[in-house]
Amino acid sequence: MKKRELRGLIEQHLALREQMENLREELTELEVRYAEVGKLLYWCRSKEFLHSLLYYLQDIKGQFGRDQRFDDLVDTVIHSLKDSENIEQRKRDTPMDLLYLYDEKLE
Repeated sequence: MKKRELRGLIEQHLALREQMENLREELTELEVRYAEVGKLLYWCRSKEFLHSLLYYLQDIKGQFGRDQRFDDLVDTVIHSLKDSENIEQRKRDTPMDLLYLYDEKLE
């Protein structure tokens, strides 16, 4: 192998490593945002709100076709409802600035 070829592989290796690190950082940021949205959508919510959310999801299901991610969201809301005994525990663990979410109603 010629030095020029070897240098090209080294440069490519380093560039790919940098891209992977950037993607990991971006993925971490996306995961944090995803968790924040989950709190706003279904984690910091009352049982009544979760019921309303589930009905709303059923109403708009046709707009999402056969989207597995949408189905996963429905399953998550159902799981949250089934786990309603822990809603009070989640409420105790909720940051003060998000407690208002338990009193919100779906309009």
